[in-house]
Amino acid sequence: MFVLVNTTSMSHLIVINGSRGSIHKHENVKRKLYNCKTNIYFNQQCIKKRLTPGYGKIKIPITSPASKYTQSKVPNMRIKDEIKYPPIKKQLNQQMYHLHLSLANSWNNTWPYIQSLIEDKLLIETRIKYKNLERKLSILSQKQTVTPQATHTFHPRFINNTNISFSSREITLLGKRR
Repeated sequence: MFVLVNTTSMSHLIVINGSRGSIHKHENVKRKLYNCKTNIYFNQQCIKKRLTPGYGKIKIPITSPASKYTQSKVPNMRIKDEIKYPPIKKQLNQQMYHLHLSLANSWNNTWPYIQSLIEDKLLIETRIKYKNLERKLSILSQKQTVTPQATHTFHPRFINNTNISFSSREITLLGKRR
């Protein structure tokens, strides 16, 4: 048994009987799956933009050229290891599948409606997380991107140390290399 409460912006579902726990379990497993996907997205963007997030910075004492090389490679390997989520993701997908089957059998015709409410709630949370990750990426790219502070000014190729005056056309011609 469940009660549907409508508000101006969303519908809320209040479950009365004993399968409330399995619905919350389904919602939590789905939330974990979405979080896993957003973390993979963030790590892929970090690799693509050549950024190192805070958890990827590992300090190794620099005592030899080999340790310098290792220090340059470790953050990238750390991020790539974080992307290797498929075992966890596969386990979450299996849990989701079994919960979905049991809930669909127990709730029959109302399960698609319950599922859409859960999905709407989680999509809103996921959008917020993606916005935060984009903000983190922009902050990381601003901090880690090196821009030259001052432009280098070149000396003129031609310096007139004589009393002879040249026209502007002659000066440009003398300023050329050939």
